[in-house]
Amino acid sequence: MFHHISRLFSWFSSLLLNGGNRWRTSSLCAAPCAALWAALWAALWALVFVSCENRMTDDPSLHLQYSQDSLLFVTVFTYEGSSTRTLVVRNPHQRALMIHSAHMQNGHSFRVNLDGEQDLTRIHDISVPGGDSLFIFVRATIDPDDRTQPLYVEDKLVLEVGDHTEQLVISAYGWDVELIDSLTIMRDTTLSARKPYLVRNYIYVDSLATLTIQPGSHLFFMDGAQLLCQGGIIAEGTADEPISFSSHRLDDLYTDIPYLYVGGKWAGIYLLRPAVASFDHVDIISANVGLFCQGTGSQQLTLLNSRIHNHDLYGLVMQDINGLVANSEISNAAHYCVYLSGGQHQFIHTTIASYFNHTRFAIQTTMRNDTISALYIHDLSKSHQRTELHLHNSIVAGVKRSCMMLATPLPQYYTGSFSHSYLQTDTIRAPYSVANVWGQRTDTVFVNTYYADKGHYYDFTLDSLSRARDIADSVWAALYPLDRRGFSRFADGHPDAGCYEYIPNL
Repeated sequence: MFHHISRLFSWFSSLLLNGGNRWRTSSLCAAPCAALWAALWAALWALVFVSCENRMTDDPSLHLQYSQDSLLFVTVFTYEGSSTRTLVVRNPHQRALMIHSAHMQNGHSFRVNLDGEQDLTRIHDISVPGGDSLFIFVRATIDPDDRTQPLYVEDKLVLEVGDHTEQLVISAYGWDVELIDSLTIMRDTTLSARKPYLVRNYIYVDSLATLTIQPGSHLFFMDGAQLLCQGGIIAEGTADEPISFSSHRLDDLYTDIPYLYVGGKWAGIYLLRPAVASFDHVDIISANVGLFCQGTGSQQLTLLNSRIHNHDLYGLVMQDINGLVANSEISNAAHYCVYLSGGQHQFIHTTIASYFNHTRFAIQTTMRNDTISALYIHDLSKSHQRTELHLHNSIVAGVKRSCMMLATPLPQYYTGSFSHSYLQTDTIRAPYSVANVWGQRTDTVFVNTYYADKGHYYDFTLDSLSRARDIADSVWAALYPLDRRGFSRFADGHPDAGCYEYIPNL
């Protein structure tokens, strides 16, 4: 190759020297000839340079460069498989390197596409020119094996490059799941915690049935999937074995941004005239709506020691249903974190925090509506029963100047009450408000109210300078002497507002 280029170089030089002398006899042709001369020389040298870059080398000291030293899939569900991950393989040297062959060492659990070829047995003598690169696409698939704990699997992509071998470790944690495509429950049913559940479409509970979910259960929902209950639901976990409802996407949207931090990844939980609705030590994460409850005025929702976080529309909605919410965090919804319309409600030691999309990264599909309060009490409807809220030892805060709105025809006669709480609002100063701290959005309340990276995610525990410290009433605190994490509210003798007690040096 280089010999032919040398001959071509000599021919071009002779042509340009001889022809150029004849062309320069005319002054009219001087400029075009000079330009032609420069262009031909540039093209010739580029050809020589590229040819040199593509000269093959078998130097065993020269290796390909990988965008990652290894590849790990954090959690892969059986039946579903993982998303596709991409690796860039670059040749950082001047001369070309040859990939003679490629294969997986074990040949299980991973599907690899190398430079557009899915069948690695067909990889033969792929040239990677100097400074050039190619792509490797990898997807993990874990076979069901009836295991109850995640299984670690590992394989190696082996490349024969020149006269040496290069290996890339690919690994994954596989989790065997119970697959639910579309489930209609017509009689009392219990979901055990033996294995996680992967819901593709829906779980529907009929009006004559009650669904019981055991402590430690994990329910993962695919895009658009939901839990719809017209009967009863009992999801009572424990501090050691909480119950979780979340998206099935456990991988990363971008580097350092898990899908777990992105709202709207599943539809949510909807309760319509539930005969019983009891949630304890439950996490409901990253849906369109966290928990929607609609009754006829006689039903009750109980939500204890739970967390409803990061939803594209609403966190908790209660319409014409009575509610008891205690020791719980309801945070980060694009619209209302809590919306109440009709019913008798009691909130004790509850943290309502609205900082959705308060981040330097655009990770949400829905932008926060800054005109909407974190807590909205709708007491204007003539077609629904009165909305009465008694809120004690709690926190309502967010990025909006006023995060709490009471819509009632005659505020001075409202029958609800608000006491011993940190309230960021300028709309409630009525006689039914007792011993509250009136906050400003510039106050330091929580440890962290934004997302910067995995190490700086929203943390609604209390900051050491928080104005919500030591303001709770001991009588209400005695009803829930342990905070959501199990710490005593009376360790320093002065309980704090919200669901988290301040613990020094934690």
